[in-house]
Amino acid sequence: MAKQPARQSDKFSFDVSRCLICSARNLNMCGALEPEELAKLSGMARCETFGSGDVLFHEGDKATSVYNITDGAVRLSTTLKSGRRQVIGFLFSGDFIGFSDRNEYPWTGEAVRGAKVCRFSRGDLTRATQELPKIEHRLLEMASADISAAQDHITMLGQSSAAEKLSAFLVMLSRKAATRGGSGNPVHLPMTREDIADYLGMAFETISRCFARLESEGLITVESIRVIRINDMDALADFSDSR
Repeated sequence: MAKQPARQSDKFSFDVSRCLICSARNLNMCGALEPEELAKLSGMARCETFGSGDVLFHEGDKATSVYNITDGAVRLSTTLKSGRRQVIGFLFSGDFIGFSDRNEYPWTGEAVRGAKVCRFSRGDLTRATQELPKIEHRLLEMASADISAAQDHITMLGQSSAAEKLSAFLVMLSRKAATRGGSGNPVHLPMTREDIADYLGMAFETISRCFARLESEGLITVESIRVIRINDMDALADFSDSR
């Protein structure tokens, strides 16, 4: 089947005034820059809006662009030899995608219930790191955070029970939201139950049972399919052995 191009709207170049009011500015590489430096960087960027399920890039596509997520969430996934999807991670406002030495994207990036990004060509961003050293330093910090996130994922997959994996996932989302200045509780889930199952390497039915088990034990309250209240953070962290 031929690859479908990403559906995009609200695509345009923008001036520095957009950057100055961006709620994600202090979370991403732009936060290290002074206004005059930000003006130089903003001239290289394009703002793009993706709807739910829209593809930013496909696995195997030539990696010509990098992305700052300014709103919403993006799901990264790969297709295993068996044909099964494996979700690699979820990225949120302030996260960065695609800056590496690879010539092709190793995964597919899709918007989860919509996302807004600033897109840069790899060439422009390489030039920007040379002209604005603060960006390179900030990107190294973000790369370190990516490594930590990958280690967290490995830890989750190594949990002995499905319920422990899910509890570790909820604790991780809560802590990530809190470090970004948001509310860590309740936990908001832009992703579907199928997404969570593919991230944790479990069946959809198992995920549903795990949510029910954690709720029956009083650790969480499922307020809606997208909102989970953690009733006792310490107890949930102990249960997941994630502390």
